[in-house]
Amino acid sequence: MSVSDPRKDPQYRPFRAATYGGYLILVTLFCLWLIVNVSRSVASMTPERLPAAEQVLSYGECLQSAQGLWAELETEREKLVRASEIAPRDVDQQWMRVRTGWLQKLRERESHCALNSRERSELRTVFRRMEEVQDLYTIHAVQYADEVGGAVDALQTAFAAARQKNGNHGP
Repeated sequence: MSVSDPRKDPQYRPFRAATYGGYLILVTLFCLWLIVNVSRSVASMTPERLPAAEQVLSYGECLQSAQGLWAELETEREKLVRASEIAPRDVDQQWMRVRTGWLQKLRERESHCALNSRERSELRTVFRRMEEVQDLYTIHAVQYADEVGGAVDALQTAFAAARQKNGNHGP
């Protein structure tokens, strides 16, 4: 039989158990609160799928519409990557605004394209793949803003200071 730890007095065992229990309850409540709030946030930024519209577009119109959405998404991504008026730390917030508007357009077009029909399975694949790419772009924007944004901001500040000093001293 093992010898009990002399620092753990048996008379305090109920208090230790209550402390551990209280700690677990607090951690569990905090985790649940965090999960609920993150879920609400994601839900508010992701428009729901719309029911099928009465007026269904032709296959060609839907494909052309999907290509237009793709071009818009790619243009917005390029703007954010090359944007000099947006601080790199703010790229993720700007992207979330773009993402929400773009997803609303995507949902509207999906509802007009009858993507659940068998004849349009390839078109359904196009829309799903486009949404996957948008998700990856979102991850990229958040990573860029959080991981690289501060360093890019600091580099731009250093460039500005160097240009200012260069302007004071001449060529």
